[in-house]
Amino acid sequence: MVEEILNRKRETIGKLKERRSIKDAILAAKASGKRPVITEVKRRGLKAGGNEVVIDAEDAASQMKEGGACALSVLTDEAFSGSLDDLRTVKVNVDLPILRKDFIFDAFQVYESYACGANAILLIARFLTVERLKELAKKASSLGIESLIEIDSESKDKILDADLTEISSSSLIGINNRDLDTFEVTLSTFEAIAPEVKQKIPDDVPLVALSGINNTEDARRMFDAGADALLVGTSVMNAADIAQKVKELVDG
Repeated sequence: MVEEILNRKRETIGKLKERRSIKDAILAAKASGKRPVITEVKRRGLKAGGNEVVIDAEDAASQMKEGGACALSVLTDEAFSGSLDDLRTVKVNVDLPILRKDFIFDAFQVYESYACGANAILLIARFLTVERLKELAKKASSLGIESLIEIDSESKDKILDADLTEISSSSLIGINNRDLDTFEVTLSTFEAIAPEVKQKIPDDVPLVALSGINNTEDARRMFDAGADALLVGTSVMNAADIAQKVKELVDG
C-alpha cells in the first residue's frame, strides 16, 4: 500500500514539474494551419436557460483539449470560485501548457504558481509598476515559467516605453478588450492598440487578444487586426458543447 502511495506521489509530482511553453504551442498551432486559441477554465458558467452551474475543471479542460485548444488558462482567484486545486488538477490530467490567471503581485505567488504546475502566469500591467512587473517576469523565467503581460488603453504606454529585452524570450503581450473599471467589452480596443503594440514589441513576443471573443467572426476580426493568438473564456465555458465550440474557433 505504501509503495502505491509513493508511486502515485511520484507520478503527480512529475506531471506538476513538466515544463511546457505557451509560446511554442502558439507557433505549433500556426505551423499546423490552426488558429492558436488559449481557452479558459472558469468554475462558474451559464448553461441553457441562463442557469448558473459549477463547472468540473478537469472535465472542461479535457473538452477544450479535444476541441483543439493550444493551451489552457485556469482562473484561480477565490472571488471567481477558482482555486489552486483547479490548477493542479488540470496540470496533472491534461497535457497542455497551463496559464495561471490571477492577480499576481508578489514573488511568493510566482513560487506558488511553480509548485502548482503553472507554465505561465498573468501579470496585469495596470496594477504593477514596470519595475515590479519585470522583477516578477524575471523570477518566473528563472523557474521556467512564461509571463503573459496584460495591457489596456490605460497601461500600454508604460509597457511600450519600457525595455523588455531581458524578459522578451519568456513573455507574451495580451491586450484586454474588457475595461476593468466598467467591465464593458469592445473588440475595437484591440483594433485601436494592436498596430502600435506590434510595432514596438520584440519580434519574439506573441500578441494575444483577450476577452470578448464570442464566435468565429470575432476570432477573424482579432487575427485580421494583428493577433497571434486568442484567449477565450466565457463563450467557451457557456457553450452547450465545449469541445465543438473550441473547434469552431480553432478551425473557422
